[in-house]
Amino acid sequence: MTTFDILYPAIAVFSLLVIGLVLTVLEFVKISKQKQNKKTKR
Repeated sequence: MTTFDILYPAIAVFSLLVIGLVLTVLEFVKISKQKQNKKTKR
């Protein structure tokens, strides 16, 4: 196997990892905002 045979899939996997982390952070921010809105409505 050459270096590029490993490099391209590694870049793809790393990109998917970063996308997953960003989406997870956005989801937690959304959930925390919803909890704050429920507390202020009471």
